[in-house]
Order: sequence, then C-alpha cells, then structure tokens
Amino acid sequence: MSKQKSILLIVILAIAVNFANIGGLDIYALDEAKNAEAAREMFESGNYVVPYYNYQLRTDKPPLHYYFMSAGYAIFGVNAFGARFFSSIMAVLTILITYLFASKYFSPKTGLNAALVLLASLHFAMQFHMSVPDPYLIFFMTWAFYSFYEAYQSNSKWQLLAFYFAIGCGLLTKGPIALGLTGLTALIFLIVQKDFRLKTIVRLQPIGGVILALMVAIPWFYAVHLQTNGVWTEEFFFKHNFSRFSDSMEGHSGSPLLTLAFVFGLGMLAFLPFSLQSLKHVWKNKKESTLIYIGIAAMVIIVFFAISSTKLPNYTVPAYPLLAILIGHYIGQLDEKWFSKLGNRVGLIFYSVILIAFPFGIYFGLKGDKSLAHLNSLGFYFIPLAGLGVYIILQTIKKKSIERILWMNICTWLVTIVLFFHLIFPQVDAENPVRKTLPMMDTDQTIIAFKRLNPAFVFALQREIPMLDDLEEIKISMAASPSGYIISRTEFQEELATIPGLVFHAKARDTFENPTTLVLKWGFPQQ
Repeated sequence: MSKQKSILLIVILAIAVNFANIGGLDIYALDEAKNAEAAREMFESGNYVVPYYNYQLRTDKPPLHYYFMSAGYAIFGVNAFGARFFSSIMAVLTILITYLFASKYFSPKTGLNAALVLLASLHFAMQFHMSVPDPYLIFFMTWAFYSFYEAYQSNSKWQLLAFYFAIGCGLLTKGPIALGLTGLTALIFLIVQKDFRLKTIVRLQPIGGVILALMVAIPWFYAVHLQTNGVWTEEFFFKHNFSRFSDSMEGHSGSPLLTLAFVFGLGMLAFLPFSLQSLKHVWKNKKESTLIYIGIAAMVIIVFFAISSTKLPNYTVPAYPLLAILIGHYIGQLDEKWFSKLGNRVGLIFYSVILIAFPFGIYFGLKGDKSLAHLNSLGFYFIPLAGLGVYIILQTIKKKSIERILWMNICTWLVTIVLFFHLIFPQVDAENPVRKTLPMMDTDQTIIAFKRLNPAFVFALQREIPMLDDLEEIKISMAASPSGYIISRTEFQEELATIPGLVFHAKARDTFENPTTLVLKWGFPQQ
C-alpha cells in the first residue's frame, strides 16, 4: 500500500472510530460534565482567563481545552457534539503523527501497524470521545515526544521549536506534568545513549526551550493568578498536582500493579498477547536508538503513575501511542516461526479465553446490576469477540498464519468499537439519572442542590444550580420561591424529610456508581 493510500485509510478509520456518535451520547460522566460546563460558562461570559464551574471558581485544570470546546460551541452550538468535536480531532491527529513518525524511523508497515493498534483500542477511543483535557494532553505530549527525537536525530531547529511549543501547550492543558515527563524522558535517553554532554545539551537548547514553553503558558497563569488573588494558583499547584501525586484523591488509590492493569489489560487489550513481548523485543534490540527512546518514553509515563498515589485509567493514556509503535514494530516482524514457542501459543490461547468470556461477562455483569439488569442482552453484541477467540484458538492449534490472526483481530475490534458507540453504550447512557429525571421536572422552576449534585444537571440546564449545605438555607430558598426542586442523593433523604412541605419526586441510580440521585419538590399540587 502506498503512503498516500495508507494515510487515507488511517484518516477514514480514525474519523469513523473517534467521531462515532459523539453527539448522540449525553455529557454525563462527572469530569466530562464539569469540564464541558466550565467551557460553556467561559463561552457564555467571554471571560477566557478565570474558569468557573456552576459559577464558582474551578481550579482543577488550565484552560486550553476550554478554548477548544468554546470554539466547538461557537461552530456547532452548546451541545455534546460541540464539546467533543476537537477531542475527536486530537485523536485523528495523534494517530496520524504516530503513523508518520513510525513510518519514517522504522518502516511504512510499522507505521500502519502502530496506527491500527491505536484504532483497535476501545479505551483509547473512549478517551477521545470525552470533553476533558486528556485528549489534548495526549496529542501535545505525543507531538513533543516525536519532535524531540526528530530534533535530536536531524538537528532540525523547526523540530526543536515544535518540541518546546508542544510542551508549552501541554502546560496550558494540564500543567507541569507535560514538562516533567517529556523532560525526564529526554534526560534518561541522553544518559542511556552516553550522549549527556555539554555539546549535545547546547545543541538542544534546554534553557531557551523551556523559556519558550513557559512563554506559551505563563501569560495565562499570571493573569489568572492576578484575577483570583493567587487562589487559583495555590489550589491548582498544591491540591491538584502535588497532592494528587503524594496522596490518593477521591478514593482513587491502589497498587502499582493497578497501573499495569490499566495499560495492558485495558488500553492494549486488543494486543495483549504481544504487549509484553514487544517490551522484551526492545531490550533485545537496545542498540536501536529509536526503539530505546520510545521504550523509555512509555516506561517513564507508566512508572510515574504507578508510583503516584492517585490512580486513574486515563492518566497513562499518553503512553498508548508509544506502546502502539513498539507493538507495531514487533508484530511487523512475526512469521510462522513465532508459533514454535510454547509461551507464545499459551499467550494467544489465554487471550482467546478472555475474548470468549466477553459476552458472558457483559451479560452477567449487567444482570447483577439492578438498575441495568434489563440491558443484559447487550452482551450478545460482543459475540464477534467470542468468535474471534475461537478462530484464534483454531489457528494456534494448526499453527497457521499469524498475519491472518492479526488482521482478523484488528477488524473484529474495529467493528466492536463502532458497535459500542453507536448501539451498545447509547442504551446504557439512556439510564443515567439526568436523562431519567430531568424530563419529569418543570425546569423553569427554582432548582437547588443539597450537599451533592451530579454535574451533568448543570450542563443540561445551562444555568447555575445553587449548592446548599444547611437545612436552614433550604427553608429560606423555599420561602423565597412558591415552588421548585431540590436535587441531592438518597443518603441525605432522612435529613431532608424533616423539612415541612418537601415531598418525593423522583430518584435514579447513577450509572456504574453507588450514589442514587434524589429529586424532591415543594409547592406543586399533589397528584
């Protein structure tokens, strides 16, 4: 396949996978709803310096993703498609530059393989289906990683400029981590290559480059510091950076092995039998500087988040394009001799068993959840994966074409991912409490919240929902409005029941979460 045809194929598949139904799924997940709403309030107010969520200062992240989402709102309207449009664009760009980099430094086959590995990752596609900062961070860090190596090899000033500019954009997307991980990778690589010399350091211009990166980000950081009297700066750097690394936040803790499970058992699931072998392949070919560099970059990300106290599946996704190159290079060199090793055959059969178990796991998993039990038939959509598992077992026993196994594997996962976003997840998405309770409410009435609020309500209503923590405040609000609603959780139902005039209106369990959203009302005629 020619380079032009490969690029065309990759772009078409990347659009098909990463734009799949982005406007048809609710802005519901907690982080997504907060970010989409913060961008909406920024777009509404025209204040592109200080971010707010529910009209209160939001200090979680810098604003670059808000700017992209605001552009999406300006073009497509304030809706899910507008919020997610540029996230999906970032996916297409990340896959494309991964293909181009791998094709240049390895071979067109490795480039195509790497792109297909990313396309076959459901978790990768899920990240780029969300209006959160991660899609932008993933793209800018990927761009930075590739640009550094290009600059190192070719001495290109344009690539060096791109490296530091991409870091600056990363700083403006999620903060210091963009500089820390890319800089640490470069340092380790130079040490491993025995090229940590003054001449090389001068050539890479780290001081001037860091100044350039800071010039991209510092103007906004300085402006928000001034306009919030330092509150944003203190909250962001100490709570949302240092504290997330040193202490687990929001219950997201776990063993370092959990990070490995996120990366290899979730992100690289479609190539599970080849993931660890690809890392071993790097070690065996440690004289190949490109392989070593990509391997170092991937491991820096994985190890950093493995030792971090707060662990979330999205944290390690910037490693996926790097791992895709390693896997793509490894599988591009496989032939029928690969079957001769017992460990390789066992790995394939283990993977096949996982695939065969998929529809049963989904079926019984949904059946065990009372709020989603009626959707257990969704497990049948995963039968193609089970069929793939059977096919791989038969091919492994016969020691037939590994290339056929790889292509069948990729095609089946691509079909499954498209089905997931168009047919499977929309039915689960429809069970979220916002979708179920909001149509039952007269949204022109007063709406307040008590102690806890699902952020998706704020984005859906596109207005402030005052958050009250005291029962007396609720009584004052009720006295000021003849009728209205209180949104809270069932865990606070007994407290709220002590207020005269409040009556039950509706409740719905948060999808895949333990809390149950509770809606009470006052001032309406009893039915």
